[in-house]
Amino acid sequence: MPARPGEPLSPAPSMPVRPGGPESAGPGPDAPPSVRYAPLAVLSAAAGLDAGGVAVLNSALPSVGARFGTSAQNLSWAVTGYALAFAGLLLCGGAMADRLRRRRVLVGGLVTVAAGAALAFAAPAFWAVVVGRVLQGAGAAITMPAATALLTSVYADGPMRSRALGVFSAAQAGCYGAGLVLGGVVTGAFGWRWVFALQALAAAVTAVAAVRWLPAGERHRRGSLDVTGAGALVAAIALTVFSADLASRPGGGPLAGALLAAAGAGGWLWWRRGRTRGGDAVLLDRDLLRTPGVRTAAVVAGAFYFCVTGSLFLLPLYLQQVRGMPPAVSGLAVLPVSLAVAAAALVSGRLMRTRGPRPLLAAGLLLTAGGVLLWCAAGEHSPYLGPVLAGLVVTGIGQGLAFPAITVTGLRDVPGQAHGTASAVTATALQIGSGIGPTVLAGIAQSIGAAGHGELSLGGHHLAYAAAALLLLLVGLPATARLGRRGG
Repeated sequence: MPARPGEPLSPAPSMPVRPGGPESAGPGPDAPPSVRYAPLAVLSAAAGLDAGGVAVLNSALPSVGARFGTSAQNLSWAVTGYALAFAGLLLCGGAMADRLRRRRVLVGGLVTVAAGAALAFAAPAFWAVVVGRVLQGAGAAITMPAATALLTSVYADGPMRSRALGVFSAAQAGCYGAGLVLGGVVTGAFGWRWVFALQALAAAVTAVAAVRWLPAGERHRRGSLDVTGAGALVAAIALTVFSADLASRPGGGPLAGALLAAAGAGGWLWWRRGRTRGGDAVLLDRDLLRTPGVRTAAVVAGAFYFCVTGSLFLLPLYLQQVRGMPPAVSGLAVLPVSLAVAAAALVSGRLMRTRGPRPLLAAGLLLTAGGVLLWCAAGEHSPYLGPVLAGLVVTGIGQGLAFPAITVTGLRDVPGQAHGTASAVTATALQIGSGIGPTVLAGIAQSIGAAGHGELSLGGHHLAYAAAALLLLLVGLPATARLGRRGG
């Protein structure tokens, strides 16, 4: 019988979970709470590692830059490299989740994340940090679609799955905000290398828990992976991000245009293969992109995380370089955004069941853009309790409302066997925005002069925040409105 509002979350009635058993064998309603909630806890932890991996370095980056003498725009590649690998391999990860045993895919991704964190921990130069982050992004690209697909297969459709998705989305949103705080606190107390040490430990523990508590799953589709199509897509995304970086540098325009043309050619090749190649090896079924929810979620996610990741990359630089905060203090200073994100995401899950995702998306976009614009009023000596704190709270509420709505929109009207690929489409767009946002906004901030020693000026920060908010409103709101007209 479906759960009624107010009842605790319970997975689909079935036999108790046995490691190695079929994916549909979720914990039964008579199982103890530790067994009933264990799959959700493990999957939320895996998703939280992916989301937190985008943010955890933000407060630590000024210390990394000081250690290796790296400029702000070059420093952004510690974030962009992660997002680039994440975006380029997500569709491949989604295809793996739909074709292979999902627990095996999840564990493999977590091990890759741990290996990348270990490499960055021991990095002798900044390039090794970037390589480690790229490896972490590749692992996250494998982990995230498998975690989403496992969640929707373990918990039955209806109110039970809605509650599970609410917790799952809240974990991602909360860990993203917590990563902003944890990175600064750990850097201030132990040094930036220990941020990576904690990531490696968390990924390893989650992998062990996945083997213990998650069903092995079954193959939902047969056939090989489209390796050539995946390579073309990775090349197209990489060239797009590189061209965005070059376009934001002085004198980089012509070369950026050439790279954009090459990226378009790579994307065309990938799409052409999807249109002409038969069988199950095609990386992405083009019919999936005809689904209004999938398209809307992808567009909104890209614009949303361009704004959020880019502005939250710059905020610790403002707090530490302009205001002179130490890393630990700047990490604690952004704690309100973490609390606001987690609280709003839980409320969003309840509202979604009665109002649907469209109004939550619109409200989340408006609040997020408004919070970022508040930082344009922050000066060198402005009190923290003024525009800085207000912007953190408002932006956090906006993120908490929008993120679960984006997740639900991207899975709407998609059959269960394609949830891995559908979630990968949304997450690919999200990571493209996350990859382009920091480097483009850092370039915009540097365009009106630096304060010295490669540091950004206060005016540069204000210009970048305004650009981020404007793009979010111009792209995100029309896409959300079209979703409503199409009955999404």
